Amino acid sequence: MPISLNVTGLDTDTIIQQLMAIERQPLQRLEQQRTVLANRKSAWDSIRTKMSNVSSRLTALTGVSTFHGKKVVVANSAVASATASSSALPGTYSLRVTSLATGQIVGSGLFNSADSPLGISGSITIRGQAIELNSSDSLSSIAAKINASREAGVQASVLQTEPNKYRLVLTSLELGTANTMTFDGSLSALQALGIVDEGGNLNEIQAASDAVFSLNGVEFVRHSNTISDVVPGLTLNLAQAVDPVTGMGGVTAITVSPDDDAVVEAVKQFVVDYNTLVDTIKSYNSYDAATGTSGTLFGDPLLRRLLHALREVIFKKVEGSLPGFESLPSVGISTGAPGAYTKDGKIVLDEAKLREALAANREAVMTLFGARAPNVALASAGASVTASSTFGPEYSADSVIDGAYSSLLWGQGGGWADGTPGVFPDFLEIDLGVERTIDRIGLYTINSEQYPAESYGVRDLEVLYWDSVESAWVNLFTVTGNTQEYISQTFDPVTTNKIRVNITGSNDDQHSRILEVQAFVKNDGAFSGLADVIRMYTSSDGLLRGRTEEIDRLDRDLSRQIESMQRRLDMRLESLRRKFTALEMMLHQFNAQSAWLSQQLMSLSYDRQNG
Repeated sequence: MPISLNVTGLDTDTIIQQLMAIERQPLQRLEQQRTVLANRKSAWDSIRTKMSNVSSRLTALTGVSTFHGKKVVVANSAVASATASSSALPGTYSLRVTSLATGQIVGSGLFNSADSPLGISGSITIRGQAIELNSSDSLSSIAAKINASREAGVQASVLQTEPNKYRLVLTSLELGTANTMTFDGSLSALQALGIVDEGGNLNEIQAASDAVFSLNGVEFVRHSNTISDVVPGLTLNLAQAVDPVTGMGGVTAITVSPDDDAVVEAVKQFVVDYNTLVDTIKSYNSYDAATGTSGTLFGDPLLRRLLHALREVIFKKVEGSLPGFESLPSVGISTGAPGAYTKDGKIVLDEAKLREALAANREAVMTLFGARAPNVALASAGASVTASSTFGPEYSADSVIDGAYSSLLWGQGGGWADGTPGVFPDFLEIDLGVERTIDRIGLYTINSEQYPAESYGVRDLEVLYWDSVESAWVNLFTVTGNTQEYISQTFDPVTTNKIRVNITGSNDDQHSRILEVQAFVKNDGAFSGLADVIRMYTSSDGLLRGRTEEIDRLDRDLSRQIESMQRRLDMRLESLRRKFTALEMMLHQFNAQSAWLSQQLMSLSYDRQNG
């Protein structure tokens, strides 16, 4: 608090502030140290984020799905479109569409109003679904009743064909002759509507027809324009038939090839994020001799170890790789200076060289990257399997370790189904024969035109491994709500001799249907090795956590020192204020006494002079 007396004439507040400024210098040094720690922690957090970005790119580069993807090119997109799954074989197909599948269309007679009562009553059935009509129904209300009966598979609409002329039109929702509509029930009601004539003949606007097409000269007939059961893994969507008059259109070439674009794009994204990480590390480890300033983490040994580990693993020679594919520079991923690192360690991609490598030996590139590893859940690799139950000999559990996963073989020894419909859980237990170190599990469930995965595949499951040390099953991962054909999950490597798949639900709530179970041994490719390095630093018990915990500990120590020193400074400030106040008071008293003595002396002198 300010001193009220100022006998000395000194600016005591300023003096105290100056004295305290000197006293605060050790405190300021502690606060600066704390700021340095905060900056270091922020720097490590930034590096962790950049490493996580790189890690996310590595997931694609070490996953088989990136390499197994297929690209489909349709020469004439007006004729058809096409998609291919990973199981589709590369090839070129000549497609000729003779006719498209159509749905049946049936019409009523003409009426003067869409909303006036028709006076027609009775019960009619469309594909076995009863529709009750009463005399107050109009064309619009009849259409609404038909549409509400979804099981009939018919779309009803009311069309105005000309002024004051309306017609009820019924269109089959499914195409092909197999989905022709049937009408029964009250013949009089059907005749009154004009759906059938007096002779009982259907008032058909368009007859149902099947798709007729040929692929490489072989003719096929299907009830739909979406075809997925001719070429395994290839789905065709027919759109245009050959013009029967001109003979034009309806013909196109379809090419299925490995999707190199997906691999190249994944590498490009990785290069960007990897170089961003290197730039970030470089900025924190920099030193400017001209200004004498250094980066936040300059000289940090952990940072130097990290940069060295990144460079070493990404340019190492991969054990087990094929000749000509031993390291990333051999497929176009390098520093841009063959045989030597650039100063900053950033990398570039030679896209043409990568595409050439993929064309020459895709499997070799996969091995180099770490995306291809042996599947050891195979009978040929010494594995065996047991199941909770089996539906029959055509659905043997042995089929899940035979290396085949095509749904076209379902019911012919090409997949396992349990023998307890509607009862879960079911399980498959695979004995690998010997201990294996695995880091990925793949699982194929049923998926075909007849049995699509979203309707018949496994939905909910968990995968476990046997921990021989603890003598217990340990969860590797859990999947819920699956609707896909293929499930693949990567995890930290585990060593085990057995894995178990527990199925707790299927999409039809009846059977567990699995075509193949795969267990892949840990692969030490360039990118899988880089993923290991990143995990070593960024995992919950990794090196970065140790460093940030050390920073937090130092910060807590500094915080305690600052609090203690601040208390001492507060006491020092109060002490100085008391001392200066006491000095002013003392001088004030001295001045008062001096004035009194002066007054007394003056009084004595006066008395003497006038005595």
